[in-house]
Amino acid sequence: MKFSRLALAITISVIPLKESHSLVPMTLDKPFPTRAGVREILDEVDPATEQACYSMGQMTLTYDSGELGPPNVGLRITDPRGRKIGYDLQADKGWQELPLAEGSFDCDENENTSELRHCVGHIQICGPISGTYKVEVLPAKRGKYSVKISGTSQATRDATGFHSTDSQVEFKGEAQNLEPQTLLLEYSRDTGAQIKLTHSDQRVARTEKNQTEDSSR
Repeated sequence: MKFSRLALAITISVIPLKESHSLVPMTLDKPFPTRAGVREILDEVDPATEQACYSMGQMTLTYDSGELGPPNVGLRITDPRGRKIGYDLQADKGWQELPLAEGSFDCDENENTSELRHCVGHIQICGPISGTYKVEVLPAKRGKYSVKISGTSQATRDATGFHSTDSQVEFKGEAQNLEPQTLLLEYSRDTGAQIKLTHSDQRVARTEKNQTEDSSR
């Protein structure tokens, strides 16, 4: 059988849902308190254009279970201001309250039958604000899963050009029941800062890559 890559670039805000589910909750949770050493989030403006992905930084979350079909978990991310983005596969419910953020599924397709095979979920946030993000893993069924998060700081300029910091972490877990699991993600726009991901039981996610990127833009 032949397979090809099919990118389902479906923005979470337009994922077709059942009529019994609303797309965006009408009320927001209270924002998370900022931690010492992190600037007041009100001092940072939201992105207005896609250029913010480069100038103000970005964050990408990828989740996968390595099985046929969609991942066995969904994600719901709440930013330091209490805004949410994500998709709950079991409840068939989505959230999109962040500017210039989107989600999609990237799936293998059987060229003969158009059947979707293995799928990977993606959520991208342009110009994320500094602070603590709540990442909720929402199981649709039992099994192992992995969550990879990459973050890029805002770009700063000196005599040698523009500089930004890239960092990446990975968390591997197992959904033994259908109860949500909570991860805490620390992100800062500051150049040189690296993302940090911890489980609610204080397990630290493994750091995959930390480096500084330079460009002459």
